[in-house]
Amino acid sequence: MTLFDRLQAELVEARRHRDEDKLSTLSLLKSEVVRASKEPGASGSLDDDVVLKVARKEIKRRQEAIDVYRKAGRDESARKEEGEMSILRTYVPAGLSDAEVEAEVRAVIAEVKPEGPKGFGAVMKVATSRLAGRAEGNQVAAAARKLLGS
Repeated sequence: MTLFDRLQAELVEARRHRDEDKLSTLSLLKSEVVRASKEPGASGSLDDDVVLKVARKEIKRRQEAIDVYRKAGRDESARKEEGEMSILRTYVPAGLSDAEVEAEVRAVIAEVKPEGPKGFGAVMKVATSRLAGRAEGNQVAAAARKLLGS
Protein backbone atom coordinates (compact mmCIF):
# COMPACT_ATOMS: atom_id res chain seq x y z
CA MET A 1 0.00 0.00 0.00
CA THR A 2 1.44 3.36 -0.99
CA LEU A 3 1.58 6.23 1.47
CA PHE A 4 -1.07 8.11 -0.50
CA ASP A 5 -3.41 5.11 -0.35
CA ARG A 6 -2.77 4.88 3.38
CA LEU A 7 -3.49 8.59 3.70
CA GLN A 8 -6.83 8.21 1.95
CA ALA A 9 -7.78 5.17 4.05
CA GLU A 10 -6.93 6.96 7.30
CA LEU A 11 -8.87 10.00 6.12
CA VAL A 12 -11.97 7.85 5.63
CA GLU A 13 -11.40 6.24 9.04
CA ALA A 14 -11.04 9.63 10.74
CA ARG A 15 -14.26 10.80 9.08
CA ARG A 16 -16.04 7.64 10.20
CA HIS A 17 -14.85 8.06 13.83
CA ARG A 18 -15.52 11.82 13.79
CA ASP A 19 -11.91 12.55 14.82
CA GLU A 20 -11.86 16.23 13.88
CA ASP A 21 -8.15 16.84 14.63
CA LYS A 22 -6.97 13.90 12.56
CA LEU A 23 -9.48 14.66 9.82
CA SER A 24 -8.38 18.27 9.41
CA THR A 25 -4.67 17.39 9.55
CA LEU A 26 -4.94 14.57 7.02
CA SER A 27 -7.18 16.65 4.73
CA LEU A 28 -4.57 19.38 4.68
CA LEU A 29 -1.81 16.85 4.01
CA LYS A 30 -3.77 15.30 1.14
CA SER A 31 -4.49 18.66 -0.49
CA GLU A 32 -0.82 19.70 -0.15
CA VAL A 33 0.32 16.39 -1.68
CA VAL A 34 -2.05 16.79 -4.62
CA ARG A 35 -0.93 20.40 -5.08
CA ALA A 36 2.74 19.39 -4.96
CA SER A 37 2.20 16.69 -7.57
CA LYS A 38 0.73 19.27 -9.97
CA GLU A 39 3.51 21.84 -9.63
CA PRO A 40 5.69 22.54 -12.65
CA GLY A 41 8.58 20.10 -12.75
CA ALA A 42 6.75 17.50 -10.66
CA SER A 43 6.16 14.04 -12.10
CA GLY A 44 2.41 14.33 -11.63
CA SER A 45 2.25 11.06 -9.77
CA LEU A 46 1.25 10.64 -6.14
CA ASP A 47 4.17 8.42 -5.15
CA ASP A 48 5.71 7.97 -1.72
CA ASP A 49 8.46 10.53 -2.37
CA VAL A 50 5.94 13.33 -2.82
CA VAL A 51 4.04 12.33 0.33
CA LEU A 52 7.27 12.16 2.36
CA LYS A 53 8.50 15.51 1.08
CA VAL A 54 5.22 17.26 1.86
CA ALA A 55 4.87 15.57 5.26
CA ARG A 56 8.39 16.69 6.24
CA LYS A 57 7.61 20.24 5.12
CA GLU A 58 4.40 20.28 7.15
CA ILE A 59 6.19 18.88 10.22
CA LYS A 60 8.77 21.62 9.93
CA ARG A 61 6.00 24.23 9.69
CA ARG A 62 4.37 22.84 12.83
CA GLN A 63 7.68 22.92 14.71
CA GLU A 64 8.22 26.57 13.78
CA ALA A 65 4.67 27.42 14.83
CA ILE A 66 5.14 25.63 18.16
CA ASP A 67 8.27 27.68 18.85
CA VAL A 68 6.44 30.92 18.06
CA TYR A 69 3.43 29.99 20.17
CA ARG A 70 5.60 29.01 23.14
CA LYS A 71 7.47 32.34 22.99
CA ALA A 72 4.15 34.18 22.86
CA GLY A 73 2.81 32.21 25.83
CA ARG A 74 0.06 30.52 23.81
CA ASP A 75 0.36 27.00 25.18
CA GLU A 76 -3.06 25.85 23.95
CA SER A 77 -2.18 26.69 20.34
CA ALA A 78 1.21 25.03 20.75
CA ARG A 79 -0.44 21.83 22.03
CA LYS A 80 -2.78 21.80 19.02
CA GLU A 81 0.21 22.09 16.67
CA GLU A 82 2.00 19.29 18.57
CA GLY A 83 -1.03 17.05 18.08
CA GLU A 84 -1.03 17.73 14.35
CA MET A 85 2.71 17.15 14.20
CA SER A 86 2.36 13.74 15.86
CA ILE A 87 -0.24 12.74 13.26
CA LEU A 88 2.06 13.88 10.44
CA ARG A 89 5.06 12.03 11.89
CA THR A 90 3.32 8.71 11.24
CA TYR A 91 3.99 9.32 7.53
CA VAL A 92 7.72 9.94 7.94
CA PRO A 93 10.20 7.19 8.82
CA ALA A 94 12.29 7.77 11.93
CA GLY A 95 15.43 9.77 11.25
CA LEU A 96 18.94 8.65 12.01
CA SER A 97 20.69 9.61 15.23
CA ASP A 98 23.73 11.90 15.16
CA ALA A 99 26.02 8.91 15.73
CA GLU A 100 24.47 7.00 12.82
CA VAL A 101 24.78 10.02 10.53
CA GLU A 102 28.39 10.50 11.60
CA ALA A 103 29.15 6.82 10.82
CA GLU A 104 27.61 7.18 7.35
CA VAL A 105 29.55 10.40 6.68
CA ARG A 106 32.75 8.70 7.89
CA ALA A 107 32.13 5.92 5.32
CA VAL A 108 31.58 8.54 2.60
CA ILE A 109 34.82 10.31 3.55
CA ALA A 110 36.71 7.00 3.32
CA GLU A 111 35.17 6.44 -0.10
CA VAL A 112 35.65 9.97 -1.51
CA LYS A 113 39.05 10.64 0.16
CA PRO A 114 38.76 14.44 0.24
CA GLU A 115 41.78 16.67 0.83
CA GLY A 116 40.87 18.21 4.18
CA PRO A 117 38.16 20.84 4.60
CA LYS A 118 38.32 21.72 0.89
CA GLY A 119 36.60 18.45 0.05
CA PHE A 120 33.47 19.41 2.00
CA GLY A 121 31.38 19.89 -1.15
CA ALA A 122 32.30 16.51 -2.59
CA VAL A 123 31.55 14.75 0.70
CA MET A 124 28.21 16.57 1.06
CA LYS A 125 27.15 15.68 -2.48
CA VAL A 126 27.61 11.94 -1.89
CA ALA A 127 26.42 11.95 1.73
CA THR A 128 23.19 13.88 1.10
CA SER A 129 22.22 11.59 -1.77
CA ARG A 130 22.98 8.51 0.34
CA LEU A 131 21.12 9.80 3.40
CA ALA A 132 18.21 11.41 1.54
CA GLY A 133 15.00 11.01 3.49
CA ARG A 134 16.76 9.63 6.54
CA ALA A 135 18.66 12.67 7.81
CA GLU A 136 18.35 16.46 7.65
CA GLY A 137 20.84 18.34 5.50
CA ASN A 138 22.09 20.44 8.41
CA GLN A 139 22.68 17.26 10.44
CA VAL A 140 24.78 15.80 7.60
CA ALA A 141 26.69 19.07 7.18
CA ALA A 142 27.50 19.25 10.90
CA ALA A 143 28.88 15.70 10.86
CA ALA A 144 30.92 16.42 7.71
CA ARG A 145 32.39 19.61 9.19
CA LYS A 146 33.26 17.81 12.42
CA LEU A 147 34.98 14.92 10.64
CA LEU A 148 36.77 17.11 8.09
CA GLY A 149 37.97 19.48 10.79
CA SER A 150 36.56 22.66 9.28
